[in-house]
Formats: sequence, C-alpha cells, structure tokens
Amino acid sequence: MKYRLLILLFSFFYFTVLSQVSKNSIQQLKLDFINESVDTVKVLKLIKVAEYYESSVNFDSAYFYYNKAIKLAEKNKNQIYIAKSYKKQAINCFYSNKYIDALENFENALLAYETLNDNVQTADIFNFIGRVYSLIFREDQAIQYFLKSLNLYENNLNDKNGVAMNYVDIGNLYYSQENYEFASKYFDDALKLYVELNDESGIATCYTNLGNVFADNNNISKGLYYYYKSIEIEEKTNFKDGIATNYNNIGDCYIGLKQYKEANLYFEKALNIVNENDASDLRVIIYYNLADLNTKQNKLNEAINYSLESYNLSKEIGDLEFQILNLLSLSDSYDKLGNFSQSYYYLKKYNKLKDSVFDKEKRKNVGLFHALNELENKRVTINELSSKSQLAEIKYENEKKISYVLIILMTIFVIFLVISIHLHTDKKKAYNLLEFKNHQINKMNEEIQKQTLKLKRLNSTKDKFFSIIAHDLKNPFNSIQGFTELLIDHYKEYNDEKKLKFLKIIKGSSLKASNLLSNLLLWANNQSDNMSFNPKKLELAMVVSESISFVEIQAYNKEINIINNVDSHIFVYADENMIDTVLRNLVSNSIKFTYAKGEVQIYAIVKGDFVEISVKDNGIGIPPEELKNLFNIEVKNTSIGTANEHGSGLGLILCKDFVEKNGGKIWVESTLNVGSEFWFSLPLYKN
Repeated sequence: MKYRLLILLFSFFYFTVLSQVSKNSIQQLKLDFINESVDTVKVLKLIKVAEYYESSVNFDSAYFYYNKAIKLAEKNKNQIYIAKSYKKQAINCFYSNKYIDALENFENALLAYETLNDNVQTADIFNFIGRVYSLIFREDQAIQYFLKSLNLYENNLNDKNGVAMNYVDIGNLYYSQENYEFASKYFDDALKLYVELNDESGIATCYTNLGNVFADNNNISKGLYYYYKSIEIEEKTNFKDGIATNYNNIGDCYIGLKQYKEANLYFEKALNIVNENDASDLRVIIYYNLADLNTKQNKLNEAINYSLESYNLSKEIGDLEFQILNLLSLSDSYDKLGNFSQSYYYLKKYNKLKDSVFDKEKRKNVGLFHALNELENKRVTINELSSKSQLAEIKYENEKKISYVLIILMTIFVIFLVISIHLHTDKKKAYNLLEFKNHQINKMNEEIQKQTLKLKRLNSTKDKFFSIIAHDLKNPFNSIQGFTELLIDHYKEYNDEKKLKFLKIIKGSSLKASNLLSNLLLWANNQSDNMSFNPKKLELAMVVSESISFVEIQAYNKEINIINNVDSHIFVYADENMIDTVLRNLVSNSIKFTYAKGEVQIYAIVKGDFVEISVKDNGIGIPPEELKNLFNIEVKNTSIGTANEHGSGLGLILCKDFVEKNGGKIWVESTLNVGSEFWFSLPLYKN
C-alpha cells in the first residue's frame, strides 16, 4: 500500500504558514476588527480571524469569517480584496473536502483576478481547480486546467517552479490511472526542473513519486533506488514525515520481494518516526502493512493485533477505507486460525460497513453530479442575467435618444453578437483540444528524440563491444597461438629456460583472456538486463577478503602487499556477486598500476545510511585529462601497467554499472606519481 508524498508536502507547507497566525490571541484579533473603521482594513482583519480558525483545523468557523470578508469586500467593490477573500475561502473548502464549494469560490476568485490581469494568481487558481477536479475523478476537466496553468507559467510568467508543480500534478493524474509510462515522463520532467532550481523538497517529492511508479510497475529495484535517493535529501532537510513515508514504501517493496525481515525493519523505522510526530494517518497504513507482512509469514496472532491497532486508529480519524480493509483482514486471519465465530463476526461488520459506504458513495456521487450541474447552471444564469441587463440598458437609452430603426439595428447586432460568441466558444473549445493534442505530440517528439539518442548510445556500445573482441581479445589469443607454435616447432632446440619463459607468456595471455571474457560476459548480461539482482546482508570485511584471494597471485608476482583495513562489524545491503566483481576489478587495477614492492590498502567508513569503501594504491596515478572519461564506455581508456600489463578499460565500466545498481555511486581521486584512490558507496545494513 503506497503512500504518495505530494499532497502531504503541500498541506504541510500550507498549514505551517497558517500556524503563524495562531500565535495571536483570537480575542485580540476580533477586538481589532470591531475597533477598525476602514472597511478595506476590516476585510484583512476578518481574513486573519478566519486564518486563525483554519490553523486550528476549525474549518466551519473559518468558512463563516471568510464569508463575512467576501461580503464586505463586495460591498466596497474592491476587486483585490474580493479576489483574495474568494481564494482564501476556496482553499479552506479544498482542505475541508467541500469540493463543489471550493470550485465555486475558485471560479469567483478567478473572475476577479482575470479582471485585474494578475497572471500569477490566475495560474495558481487554474492549478487548484485542476486538483479539485482530479479529486472528484473528473480527469478530463483536471487535465484542461493543469494545461492552462502550465501554459501561463511556461509562456507568460517563465516560472519554472510553477511548470514543475503542474508536471507533478499531471504525473499524479496519469499515476492514478496506472499509466506508468506517462506518469514517469512527467515526474522526470519535474525532477529536471527542481534540480535546476536546487529545490530539495521538490526533488525529494519527485524521487518518491518515481519510486511509486517503478515499484507499482514491478521494477522494484529501481523503485528502491529512488526511495533511497529521496531519503538522502529528506534527512538533510529533516522532513520526518517524508522519511517515514519512504520507509513505509520500502517495506512494502520488500514484502513484494518476499524479504520479510527487511520489510519488518523498514516498517519499524517508519513507525518510530510516526510515533514521534504523531502522524495518525500514516500510522494506520503502517499498522495495516505490518498486519499484511505477518499474515504472509503465517504469524496470524501478530497480524490480528496489528489489524486491530490499524482499525481502532482508522475509526478515531474517520478513515472508512482502512476500517473496511482491516475488518476483512481480521476476518481472514481468524478464518485461517480456525476461529470461525470471530471470523464471521468481523465479516458481518465488514459487509455492513462496506454496504453503508457504498450507499453513502452512491448518494455522494449523485449529489456531486447535481451540484456540478447546479454550478454549471449558475454560470449560465449569471451570463443570461448579465446579457439581459445589458439589453435592458441599451433598450432604455435607445428609447430616449433614437428611433425604432436603431432598436431594430441593435437587435440585429445582438443576434450577430450571440452567434459570434457561440462561434468563438466552439473555436475556443477546439483550440483547447488542439493545444492539448499539440502538447501530447511535443511530448511524443521528445520521447522519440530520447529513444534516438538511446539507440545511438546502444550502437556505440555495440561498436565498443566488437572493438574489444576484435582487438583486446584477439591479442592474447594471437600471443598464445604464436608462442605455442614456436614451442611445438622448436621444442628440442630450446633450452628449459627459454621454454619456461614462453610458458609464462602463454600463462599471462591466458589469464588476460580469461579475465577479459569474464568481464565481457558480466557486462553483456548487465546490458541486456538478464543479470539477477539479489541484495542481502553482507559482512563487508569477509567480502573484501574473498575478493583479495582471487588476485593474490597477481600481487605475489609483483611483491605487492594488500592490506584489508575494513572493520569486521560493518555490514552492507547489496548483491554479493556484483560487489565481489567490483572489488576484484578495483584491486586488480591498483596492482596493475603499482610498482613492484608497492602497497594497496582497502578500508571503509560509515557515513549516514551508506558505507564508503576505498581502494588506495601508491602507484603511477592517472593524468587529469583521463579522469573525466574514466567511466565512459564511449571513450577508450587503456593504459599500460607498471609491468607492461594491458587492459580493455571495461572493468571500470562494469564497476560503475554494478555500484549504481546497488544504490551507490563511484568516484576516483588521483595524483600523478603519488597514487590513486577509488571510492564507491553502498547502503548500510542496520539492525
């Protein structure tokens, strides 16, 4: 059960701002209003009183005072305060789930702000209206308003933050329809803008939403990757609710992977944060997920306890959806225990509540339909009344000033005007549809360009693959073939020393070919996504020791000392085979570029939720101009070792792929003639 972050973040920000109002005494605020004589200032005083009640989640009292502000502003015909009061009332209705009232107030605010030519507020209200329509499942209306808002932010205001906000909302719209391809595109577009703006809150939100998209689309490893990236930022910004949300989502992913111990670990971490912050809505979800986790492990009594916790808490906060889910879970658990009376008891409660909710939803949907129709009729009535009023004034003036001929001409003009308006309305609808289609076509063109670039990269990768086979793999086999033929043809002529020299050359070439083939096969499997990914708890010092054992002969031949400084108490969460490959390649590289009787050291340090591992040598170092392309497959990076060892440069590419697949990153620090230090990070395993 995923718990998305966007609305949570927005609500948190909104009520944090409002909570500043609550520092003042409500009695003092009301007294200030009574003593104020200027009407326009009185409007602001009323808004402050309403904001006080809103910050206390007393939405009804806030509604009353916002209405008073609206009436006073309209009485004074002050468009700025009319617009401000209507928007405040609309947002109050939005957060108290009065969506039809919210739409009506947003429409009134929109009319005032359009009169004032205030594009900033107009764009914001378009976005709000889109959100309201998405919450009442009118996705066709929602997308139109999001696109209107996007158009203003992008073309009129050049506001990248507003553009990114609309991308996230459109992404959520597609996510709710399980259109994961389009959802990920919009979240990715928003992410790029938030990175450009250095907006850590927006970046973390996009990472969480991308995690949801990939996890729900059965790409759990990529989903986990984005959740960890989101947590990394939220820990810096100390956004506890966001961290707890991501921990909950990670736990849910591990249930899907059937790694129940890890799932329990992350649910407990989420619960600890939620208990500190008293976030009841998230606690309901975590308890429900813990019940699901224990059910899958056949720990039915524990599952029942968690379901009861979730059920009782969901009753307190009025969450009917989780009441229903927990009643069904309790019935199933008791049924599996063989306690059929209790199972039947909870099943009856489940059916009763489900039927009740269904009836309420049905009545609510009918009411919503009528309310939307009523809102539409009000719009038509307002337009009709406005038109009738204008006609009456024109007729009255014409009766006093001009003859019946002009009245007839005016009537013709009015008819022509109505037809023009009708044609203009149709044209506007067609334009909106065309604008939406153009937007979709542009997105598709962008995707085609991305796919073209991807194909070019794949083609370059293929060329690199064949280049390695044609050149780097061909050389050792030529060497083996040539020296083998020499031995066969001149075996009796050569003395033992020369034979031994040739055999050593053949052995070295065989070892080089074997290592290259091993890396080629691993890399090819990884590129085609055929390689399994099985992260688990690993004792880092043991993995390092086993990796060293594979390259001991290489180190022994050059009299190089390898020192394992890794603490035996450090554990990481990663795929063992991949990390073993990374370590072997990095240590082998260090040996290759270190002079005889040199030294290679391996050590690790814990930083937050990650472990940073270093492979350091005192060899020849790497030139600065080669550092930036060291992990780039499109640039051939091959250098001769201190003992004339050759390589393909593929090992480092493989290291980068494997480290990033495990949620870490890799980098290098090097000084010529002093040595190189390769670093990579892995997620820390915590009990």
